[in-house]
Amino acid sequence: MKKIIKSIGMMALVGMIFVQNVAFANAATTSDRVKALYMESISYMQSGAYDMALESLNKAIELDPSRVALYGQRGTIYLNQHRFQEAIRDFTKAIELAPEHAQTYGLRAVAYGNIGETIDAMRDLTKAINLEPNNPVFYYRRGVTFEMLKGEDYALEDYNKAIELKKDDANYFYRRCMIFMHKKKHDQAMNDINAALLLEKDNMKFLSTRAFLFTQTREADKAIADYERVVAANPQDYLVLDNLGVIYTDKKDFSKATEYFDRSLGVNDRHPEVYNGKGYIEYLKGNHEAAIGFYNKALECNSEYSDAYYNLAQSYEAQKDEAKALEAYKKFLKYAAYNDYDRVAQAQKRVEELAQE
Repeated sequence: MKKIIKSIGMMALVGMIFVQNVAFANAATTSDRVKALYMESISYMQSGAYDMALESLNKAIELDPSRVALYGQRGTIYLNQHRFQEAIRDFTKAIELAPEHAQTYGLRAVAYGNIGETIDAMRDLTKAINLEPNNPVFYYRRGVTFEMLKGEDYALEDYNKAIELKKDDANYFYRRCMIFMHKKKHDQAMNDINAALLLEKDNMKFLSTRAFLFTQTREADKAIADYERVVAANPQDYLVLDNLGVIYTDKKDFSKATEYFDRSLGVNDRHPEVYNGKGYIEYLKGNHEAAIGFYNKALECNSEYSDAYYNLAQSYEAQKDEAKALEAYKKFLKYAAYNDYDRVAQAQKRVEELAQE
């Protein structure tokens, strides 16, 4: 019945690429006019004038459609504009003209990742690694892609390699931390998130992650300290306010818990987890009618919210209302997460028992 603190910043898509100068070796051999347009496009890109940069590149490609650098540059612009299919088209053309350039495969992989073509992204990143085996970025991006494909062990190998090659990128430690957390390897996860925070001490996503990890290791006061820093930086972060409410509920400090739940609702009053948390406080205090009211409020926000159905069933059982408890348990089983093993087993048992009474 206990409400679960949610980890913040879990799982991300293959990251977006910012402006990059894709200058291939043969760009210097182009005609003066094509080279001038190419350099002009770089200047426009660096100032964020992407449409002007595209105009320059389109003119250059009309003059000489055989130059690799032009397609690489235009593909990079499309990538930054989230025009992923067009980016893939240009990177593919660049690869046809220069099949041994690792960076082009890496960039096309980003475009594939952003449209959900993870197998193609994986293939391109593996090719990039084969061509340039000491580039940590390729291992990192392939690790993220492996995570998307549920291949955590392979992702872990790639993050290990990325960190071996480059020990000063906080994101590498952060992503590896997330895998260790999922595997319940809390000591290793803590080492990695601390390493990330040494590199970026004011990164609120990292702080929130460490706070969540402290809740897993039952170090409530340390979790509170980290979450408080996050709230101080962003008072509108209703998820962190909710998590603080959960921690104080576990500490049986209901006054403080209610304060944080109410602050969370002040930012977002359609957040079902907070109503569920307030309901659980009332349940613990023996105020079952009030608890039921909050659980129903949570279900008004999200009619498929399994936690609220389970807690609702528990409150109805406390009131000896077996028919409503049975109905709530059935709804819980309908919407429960596949890995919520303990509560699913308990609910199934109670459904069988209540159906016989």
